[in-house]
Amino acid sequence: MKKCVIYVFSGTGNTRLIAELYKKFLVGYETTVYPIKMLGGTVAPDVPNPADFDLVGIGHPVHGFNAPRIMWEFCKSLPAVQKPAFILTTSGEGLHFNDFASQKVVRMMSKKGYDFVHQMRYVMPYNMIFRHSPEMVKSEYLYAEKLAEHSCKEIQTGTRTKIYRRNFLSAFAVIVRFLLWNYARVQSPFMRVNKKTCIGCQKCVRACPYGNITYDSEKNRFKFGTNCLLCVACSFGCPTCSISIGLLNGWRVNGDYKILETAKDENIEFPYFTKENLHGLKRILYLGYYNRVRKLLREK
Repeated sequence: MKKCVIYVFSGTGNTRLIAELYKKFLVGYETTVYPIKMLGGTVAPDVPNPADFDLVGIGHPVHGFNAPRIMWEFCKSLPAVQKPAFILTTSGEGLHFNDFASQKVVRMMSKKGYDFVHQMRYVMPYNMIFRHSPEMVKSEYLYAEKLAEHSCKEIQTGTRTKIYRRNFLSAFAVIVRFLLWNYARVQSPFMRVNKKTCIGCQKCVRACPYGNITYDSEKNRFKFGTNCLLCVACSFGCPTCSISIGLLNGWRVNGDYKILETAKDENIEFPYFTKENLHGLKRILYLGYYNRVRKLLREK
């Protein structure tokens, strides 16, 4: 049996969920899903060697029209090998510009010999800006499941898809990246934990992919360093909604969407992303994407 490895960064679990769908649908492959973390500025020592696999996958969320900084740093650490590769990404809305978020990662790894044959983006529930409704969550996951199955079949049959390397808005992505990455570092020390509601579970400490959060048990105090990604794994996963994320706190979304359970609930409307349901900004953010997805699935 062939072997596949998917290196995935997933702050709040969306991208990991899609990677698990690939593991399910890549028939004929023994697939390893490896969650990325950076400890002390270096990758963990247990990273699977891509040379030991027949197929390499890269998975990450879209952060400000870019791949997260941790994804760049991790990909830099991977050895050069001649391997077929694919990339999967997740975003909270369907804007086409998000398709170019991986361009730097693709360019970097292509120079090392990785041959990208497939790319697909999946809309999943926001972990920032606004909370998605159960109707949105159900449609997002069920469409993602069908789209992941379709993508895996294309990968298995050797069907190449468009790889989004760059476009005329690339300069805009560079500006957003510079602002976002630097803002994340500057604002991180100003993040706070509400001691009145905090239960001391330290889930935020364990969730941080950079080890940027520490806890002093003697002083009963949390400390946030300057190596934040703004992945919001800490605030999103806090069971008592006790973490403030600084100036962006008004956009904070807290709490597990329970995506798999929601997708199975027959009392929740499906499909949701139609002309009748979408109005104003939501129509701009989602309708075009889901029209493309429906067309792709009909033509498979």
